[in-house]
Amino acid sequence: MGREKKFSKQQLWQVTHDLILEKGYQGFTMSIVASRLDVSRAAIYKQYPNKEELIGAFMIHEMKRSVDLLQGVDRTQSFEHQLRDLLTRMFSIKDLHHILGLASTIEDVSDVVTKQKEQLSSMHHGLYEPFLSLIQLGKAEKLIDESQNDFILLGFIFQSIDIPNYAKMSDEDFLNSVQNLLLNGLSKK
Repeated sequence: MGREKKFSKQQLWQVTHDLILEKGYQGFTMSIVASRLDVSRAAIYKQYPNKEELIGAFMIHEMKRSVDLLQGVDRTQSFEHQLRDLLTRMFSIKDLHHILGLASTIEDVSDVVTKQKEQLSSMHHGLYEPFLSLIQLGKAEKLIDESQNDFILLGFIFQSIDIPNYAKMSDEDFLNSVQNLLLNGLSKK
């Protein structure tokens, strides 16, 4: 028997990311992961005893990476620069919302999976905090109406990244349009 092929954690995360988006939770199998990595299933099972723990570990990795990315915004910049920076960063991780949406479908097959799901749930605040700080800054600078509910604004910002780009606009034009809507609304003033 030949030596077991090696794969990096980054390769495993990329394959997991791609398969979740392509196949969803139900279509995701360790066999497909192994095939894409060109390794045996045993090589995967050495690290993760089931697909649920693999997907949970991947989701935690993605959440940590995303929180770090969003919290990296330079808060000394103007409100508009911070908004653009956050939108650009959110756009670069736009698959995250879809991926994390599958967390509720992951079966609790072990205590590890249950703990992973609890950890994911507790990490969401890290995604929202930079935007909540920005909303507070916008209100303090009188750029956002103080009567607007923070969580409705937060939801609107997050959902704007999920809007399908049917017009096939460039990323730059798409972000410009989203930012313009956020800053100016729909009406002509």
